[in-house]
Amino acid sequence: MGAVLIGSNVKNLTPGVHGSTFGGNPLSCAAANAALDVMKDEDLPGQAAAKGAYLMDKLKEINSPNIREVRGLGLMVGIEMKQKVTGYIKALQEKKIIALNAGLTVVRLLPPLVITYEQIDHLVEVLTEVLAQTTDDGQ
Repeated sequence: MGAVLIGSNVKNLTPGVHGSTFGGNPLSCAAANAALDVMKDEDLPGQAAAKGAYLMDKLKEINSPNIREVRGLGLMVGIEMKQKVTGYIKALQEKKIIALNAGLTVVRLLPPLVITYEQIDHLVEVLTEVLAQTTDDGQ
């Protein structure tokens, strides 16, 4: 859903000059309300906090000399490595784990809010294998 808030310093903006594909129509409003209901009813923010803490704890248990730091907020997690992460990212993707880099030395994990604890355990297991099989230069 899109929304635009415009202050009084914007002049000569008449209706129809600015638009949004998903802004304000009845279908997008109903979808947004349904999404907000799910977020509230299933306590997705609380789940993100709990599952994020679980993930961070599991990642910090990985015994790898190549990990410099694990940091994050909720399910937004960065694993800072001591070398470039290109090889790690490629190896994870080959094992069906979607991870991206954040700069040259950080593996970025952004799992969905609905990830299960079983899926988190699988992620950590695969990451541990990748770190054990990848050389010190991330290749």
